[in-house]
Amino acid sequence: MTICTPANGATVTSPVHVVAGATDNEFNVTVLQIYVDGAKVYQVLAASLDTNIALAPGTHRLTVQAMDSGNRIFKATESITVSGSTPPSACALNPAQPSVTICSPANGATVSSPVHVEAQTNCQCTVRYVQVYLDGSKIYQVSGASLTADIAIASGSHRLTVQAIDSANATFKSSINITVSAGPPPPPPPPPPNGTNSPVKHLIVIVLQNRGFDHLFGTMPGVEGINPSVPGYTQLDANGNPVTPSLITAASTSDVNHSRSTYLAAWDNGAMDKYAATNGMLSMGHYDDSMPGVDKLWTWAQTYALADNYFSSTMSNGPSQQLYLAAASDNNFPYSVQPYYGPCQKADAAAKPFSFRTVGDQMNASSVTWAWFAENYAQCGGGYLPVQNPFQYFTSTQNTSNIKDLSNFYTALTNGTLPSVSYIQPNPGHSTHPGSGSITTAANWLDGFIKKVQASSSWPDTAVVITWDESGGWWDHVPPPQIDSQGLGARVPLIVISPYARMGHVSHTRMDHVSILKWIQWNWGLGTLNPREDLSADINDMFQF
Repeated sequence: MTICTPANGATVTSPVHVVAGATDNEFNVTVLQIYVDGAKVYQVLAASLDTNIALAPGTHRLTVQAMDSGNRIFKATESITVSGSTPPSACALNPAQPSVTICSPANGATVSSPVHVEAQTNCQCTVRYVQVYLDGSKIYQVSGASLTADIAIASGSHRLTVQAIDSANATFKSSINITVSAGPPPPPPPPPPNGTNSPVKHLIVIVLQNRGFDHLFGTMPGVEGINPSVPGYTQLDANGNPVTPSLITAASTSDVNHSRSTYLAAWDNGAMDKYAATNGMLSMGHYDDSMPGVDKLWTWAQTYALADNYFSSTMSNGPSQQLYLAAASDNNFPYSVQPYYGPCQKADAAAKPFSFRTVGDQMNASSVTWAWFAENYAQCGGGYLPVQNPFQYFTSTQNTSNIKDLSNFYTALTNGTLPSVSYIQPNPGHSTHPGSGSITTAANWLDGFIKKVQASSSWPDTAVVITWDESGGWWDHVPPPQIDSQGLGARVPLIVISPYARMGHVSHTRMDHVSILKWIQWNWGLGTLNPREDLSADINDMFQF
């Protein structure tokens, strides 16, 4: 690893010109990252970089870090001094300290979505995060002392707040009122060039079960995770005894309450403080990378891209989450009801056939190949759960050639004939569902699955998206924004593994299961299904094309 410029000990002006390169005799160098004073400020998917970095005056420690295809990390570090003064702000800062200035939009403005938001802070402290709240719910966050973002906001009148958090966890904020105009409906998207709007030609969506973000990744460095100051850190159980988060040391646990009623009770209107009383002391437990299998989840998340502001789409259990993934709606369907259509089960009394459109219908109309691959589907045994397959609920997609046993995926992977979009439904023992097996066994299965994809001829243009359908009733400290009558529900992890993932990136963009659907629509030029999609960002923040 060599930093060509600036030289160690040099005095330079901002922006600082950084040139660096790395060589590796055993593996290919896949990513270079620049860190300034321990914080990542730049990344490129290459073995060399040539860029300019804006730095404040003063002495800084500059590190360029490389990662190779064997997941090995090596780096070079030097000290530099930046002279001169900071360029003047583009807007007039509030002279009070500490303060936040919202540069755009103006207070009282009428704007269209996506809304361009710019904000700066004025503080003699170290600002760790700048956050955007809409009508009291956090919708965006960045690390650092300023913010520039284009944010999708539904039409109507809103209260927009930008809040800063310093290194002592003190907060200061500024708020404005804005009106977002409905505007004309967007025109149909043009057909994407070469079939897709990105280099990704194969998307694999793995839907796992019943684990929350804090439960799996809450102690990982660099994420919005667990600390004693977060909401609901100390709770009272049903007997009035105090309970705090604790590390789980068993790979297998019993299940935790996760019905709609218990989700609502534990949520407690956003206080996030009734999990212990509603779901028991176990629900306050979490894992870290000392647990075999979970350590592999952490490695994938830290190597590729992880989202810490991704939510389940509804305050409920399945099949609602899966229906949002397929159609951006559950049509106010009763929770936990089996599909109207077979095979493999009898319809519940409350079941009904669905006829509204899904992304599957869109892909069929545009000749985009897709399939829902379910483990044990061919046997119709206990290993296949119809309630987790959203396409079995719809007249147009039930019991069609698009629903296949997982063995067909492995055959297509070997033959180089993967469909454009593959959904993967593991059996309960591989899905991470509590009470159905060991987290170690499930995570090891996932690890093996990913490595098979990486070893295939399809890997160079593939993205693997991993998420969990719902939090499963495990405590999470981030209150889910309530964007409609259904939710959002509690946070769950989202991991993107791909040659085009933003390597080592933690996304703070607010997303949910509809975000995956929106990305499929964008990449293959399918258009939209319904207005609910306007309330969700897609997952493009997880990629670097």
